[in-house]
Amino acid sequence: MIEIQGCVKTYRSKHGDGIAALGGVDLTIKDHEFVCLLGPSGCGKTTLLKIVAGLTSADAGQVLIGGRPVEGPGPDRSVVFQNFALLPWADVFSNVQFGLEMRGVHPSLRRERALHWIQSVGLSGFESRFPRELSGGMQQRVGLARALAVDPQILLMDEPFTSVDSQTRRLLQDDLVALHQKERKTVMFVTHSMDEAVRLADRVVLLTERPGRVLERLDVPLPRPRPAEIRKCPEFSELTEYLWSRIQTMQPDLRSRMSERPEEELDK
Repeated sequence: MIEIQGCVKTYRSKHGDGIAALGGVDLTIKDHEFVCLLGPSGCGKTTLLKIVAGLTSADAGQVLIGGRPVEGPGPDRSVVFQNFALLPWADVFSNVQFGLEMRGVHPSLRRERALHWIQSVGLSGFESRFPRELSGGMQQRVGLARALAVDPQILLMDEPFTSVDSQTRRLLQDDLVALHQKERKTVMFVTHSMDEAVRLADRVVLLTERPGRVLERLDVPLPRPRPAEIRKCPEFSELTEYLWSRIQTMQPDLRSRMSERPEEELDK
């Protein structure tokens, strides 16, 4: 279980000015739950994920995992970044087994796990390819395989599909839905996309404008597994439109900058 208790974070510029990112976030994420963080741009979603990951610290408040305070990165958590963050000089196999190597896993077990996850994300046959030889979607599959290879309890995903085209994004969502159904990891997923949040999450947590606080916790009562066709369900559309209306209320200037189909804009 992840317990976020009163987390506050303010960034300081080189001139000493303060930018409040989080204004006191309280949130509990249950074991095996898939939670999407959604909110206006700049509301502190990524900052909150980094605090849970142990990559930055809160100015006040704390994060507990299994009742223990987070004091830095740990083997119970893996992060999937927006920009892939692959080793450009290493092939797919080497990238996927990198975390296992850093943890001192025996070479034979590293190989077994790496090959398993390469196959699981649909990259069999690409083990010897380098990141520059892969499409954006394939690179993100490598990042996902690397994160899962170390068998974390918690998967932290920071807008992982934003850097790919909309078709690839939907395919990656399909992959993640299937993997979560099978592995049942606890997932904290940052997104700007209402469509993506409703497709993936057990629960959507809506944050306020900066400094971010929890505005609403919304259960997604759609059955699992969720095929792509679930977007045709009236309940899916209702939830998506509700979230859009809430974000519009916080950012009324969006109306003049968005098309009639705001989700296509947010997916770019």
